[in-house]
Amino acid sequence: MKLIDDFIRKGIFDGTVILAGNLEKDIFTHTQGLADRTVRRPMSLDTVFDVSSVSKPVGTATALALCMECGLVDPDRPFPEYLPQFTGKTAAPVTVRHLAYHYSGIEPDYPLNTDAAELMRRMLGSGFPFPPMTQYRYCCVNYHFLGFIIENVTETPLEVFARENIFALLHMTDTNWGAPLEHTRPRLVRHGRCVDSDPGIIFDRWARILYPHVVGNAGIFTTAPDIARYARMILRNGKGVFLTDIVEREFFPNKAPEGMYERSLGWNKHRALMPDGFSEKTIFHSGSSGQTFWIDPEKQFFLIVLTNLFGDHDEGIQARLKIANEVMKILPEDF
Repeated sequence: MKLIDDFIRKGIFDGTVILAGNLEKDIFTHTQGLADRTVRRPMSLDTVFDVSSVSKPVGTATALALCMECGLVDPDRPFPEYLPQFTGKTAAPVTVRHLAYHYSGIEPDYPLNTDAAELMRRMLGSGFPFPPMTQYRYCCVNYHFLGFIIENVTETPLEVFARENIFALLHMTDTNWGAPLEHTRPRLVRHGRCVDSDPGIIFDRWARILYPHVVGNAGIFTTAPDIARYARMILRNGKGVFLTDIVEREFFPNKAPEGMYERSLGWNKHRALMPDGFSEKTIFHSGSSGQTFWIDPEKQFFLIVLTNLFGDHDEGIQARLKIANEVMKILPEDF
């Protein structure tokens, strides 16, 4: 695609993997550019990406919904009931659901130049000076807390719970949280924008500091075909992972206050970031290392755009949206 060549030439990313499909089949696949500039390795459909904040919906929100479904977590209870390690203060009761929507009112204490123990101590002491559901603030600490909650109520490390209850059930055999699986290492992408971002090292700075404690905001290594397996589960309303209609109830509806930034449990629903032709029921999420994928339950369709971002974060989001719009133009009308 000429559009992708332009983005590569501008230094926004080195390459991309695109996969679009429905329940039955892959409709469109495309790879372009380099997966690793140091060895001139081209992108391939099975290239392995650290998808950064895409970990939030695919890993943490899905695991949280499983905990909700089996009664381990009431999303409308104050989150400290499930996180006794929390030492900060809240201006008003903040629920698990508020964390999941990024409407919690948090003011995180989130230093970079520190070790894991100090980062954990400071983070768990973060304050919530603003009443929940009064302002939208996307904040990774919300999902750190959700990850800790899942570990507390399941008595299982987050990555183990996700592997056993999500990834294994969906045959996501190239997917792992915290580090790439050994058999996938020859296929790892080289990301940019971040120090120490060699292949196989967690891209997100805070998740990297806290590793080997895997945390809920980032750090899943996966491929486009594995994300497609997850997307098809969502299009089946959770069949294969969930036993109830919790996907329909919690993931698809916009739960934000009227007139505010649209969100659902773990997912973005902001209309301005949806490609042309997608319905209002669409859910999507992006990762700061250069990925976005959209799932449209009304059209029974998904679109995955994975890149290794080297340029500006916001410019990368807009580039992926433009790529998605280009893909929508070339798909058959009856897809």
